[in-house]
Amino acid sequence: MKINILVTVLLGLAIILNITSYNYFLTLLSIVWFLSSILIVYGGIKFSLKYHFLQFNIKKIIAGIRSKSKNNISPISSLCISLAAKIGVGSLSGVALAIYLGGIGTIFWIVIISLLVVINTYIECILGIKYREKVAGNYLGGPSYYLKKCLNNKYLSHLYGILIIISYSILFLSIQTNTIIRTIDYFMLDTNYVVIILFIVTFLIIIKGLKGVSTINLFIVPLMIVLYFLLGIYVFFTNLEIVPHLITAVLKEAFHIKSIIPVFLIGMQRAIFMTESSIGTSAIAASTCDNDADKQAMLEVLGIYIIIFLICLMTFFMIVTSNYNLVKFNNINGIEIVIYAFKYHFGAYGSIIISLITILFAFSTIVSSYFFGEINLLAFSKKKIVSITYKIVFMIVILASCYIKVNILWNLTDFLVAILAIINMYAIIKIDK
Repeated sequence: MKINILVTVLLGLAIILNITSYNYFLTLLSIVWFLSSILIVYGGIKFSLKYHFLQFNIKKIIAGIRSKSKNNISPISSLCISLAAKIGVGSLSGVALAIYLGGIGTIFWIVIISLLVVINTYIECILGIKYREKVAGNYLGGPSYYLKKCLNNKYLSHLYGILIIISYSILFLSIQTNTIIRTIDYFMLDTNYVVIILFIVTFLIIIKGLKGVSTINLFIVPLMIVLYFLLGIYVFFTNLEIVPHLITAVLKEAFHIKSIIPVFLIGMQRAIFMTESSIGTSAIAASTCDNDADKQAMLEVLGIYIIIFLICLMTFFMIVTSNYNLVKFNNINGIEIVIYAFKYHFGAYGSIIISLITILFAFSTIVSSYFFGEINLLAFSKKKIVSITYKIVFMIVILASCYIKVNILWNLTDFLVAILAIINMYAIIKIDK
């Protein structure tokens, strides 16, 4: 099949270029993101028109919130697992990086693209629930399952599962774990003690399997969202007088004739990366809950809105109301701008607040990385020894990533996320003809 060949060639090129020429790999990364973005936006337009912009149906979203599950993973727990994976350090640095590279107009396109492509999340969740399997009392689903059961494409099914395990249970895990260790450095604590605590806490959660992950995320995710939202509201009301001017400036830059294309492209890529809409992870989380498919899918749509309106917009407002544009940042990756904004607004407490928030965001992503990896691993084998081996490898990766530099992993993670999006969008477009 053509899609199998395309994906295989892209992965092969990525491996070769990573070894021989990293600059060419960055070019390939841009090409792959361009291809995945086209598929995602096409799907967003196609499904929005076909389902009459279902993503804006408030009654259905409310019905999703009120829904109940028939198994031990509640609809809200399932949503929290999905949100935990999305609301990582990247959801903070992504907004900052978009502003730094494309200006404040990028936030307009981040919001617009997110509202458009969130319908892809709805479709993938419906398919994930429809084609899921029940194993040892737990429901398991996602792209790996509907690629195999509906499209009979075992190659892409297995490839998607492998890439999820690599990107989430190794790369994302390494990045988030390392971020916690680097953040803890601010408190001048012994790294070895922190590593031991992180290792023990994570082990106690994952040893309980999918239920353990859902329970801890049900506690952490609402806490960090409410905390972050309250901080954002405080900054908003203390800078209320500049809001009208800011809205005007955003719209002006978003549609500036000389820069509209790069501003649009940066906003689009950041929107897709931060919300993970169309990548398939929402379908994996939604499938674990024994809820009505439509209601659970609309709950995942709500999750995207939470990320955009409660996390991204608050981050944007905190940054643009600081004087970040007067500061020179070296080797920019975004998070340093967020840290500066927190120091600007909250003074001496800013560093402590952003450090605690970063730890919460990163840890929630760590336990969700385990969740996604195990579900896709079970698509290959349901033997207990495989699950035990996976837990051991997962914990080894946590230990290793505490002591190594993982900056180079960001671009590789970006690449694999784009490939996952291509595979998933191919599947949902082909199924939902």
